[in-house]
Amino acid sequence: MPFSMYQHQHHQWRVYMQWLWRRRHSTLQNPIHTYADTGCYQVTLWIENKYGCVDSIPQTVCVKDISSIYIPNAFTPNNDGKNEYFTIGQYNYCEFEMYIFDRWGNLIFETNSMRGWDGTANNGAEIAQEDVYVWLVKAKDCYGNKWKRVGNVTLIR
Repeated sequence: MPFSMYQHQHHQWRVYMQWLWRRRHSTLQNPIHTYADTGCYQVTLWIENKYGCVDSIPQTVCVKDISSIYIPNAFTPNNDGKNEYFTIGQYNYCEFEMYIFDRWGNLIFETNSMRGWDGTANNGAEIAQEDVYVWLVKAKDCYGNKWKRVGNVTLIR
């Protein structure tokens, strides 16, 4: 295995050092490597001193997927087949709660379904009027990280 030279100034002697990733290597002291996909990867630091002593230390690096949420600010539940639900766009979330409040702070809708709010109030008994509503979303991504936000959405008829 070839080694690349690296000058270690502190001890005034040569150290040959090489970082190895899958099919790639670097001779930088603090290298940066970008992985193309999630997963766990083996990284190894090889080092050789001026006396020819060689050593290595492997380390597993795990790359996790990102988690993201998108919340729109308006929807139109008017039975035209477009934007019928106030739906939360999400990626990599495993738990979800949504609460909808009217302008007076009354809870009019709640769900843990990603389908979202259909514009009804009081368990579907009433059609909510065209207005601005407050939402509270609590979620937990698939790694256990909690997420909580408050905002508003405009219901357009």
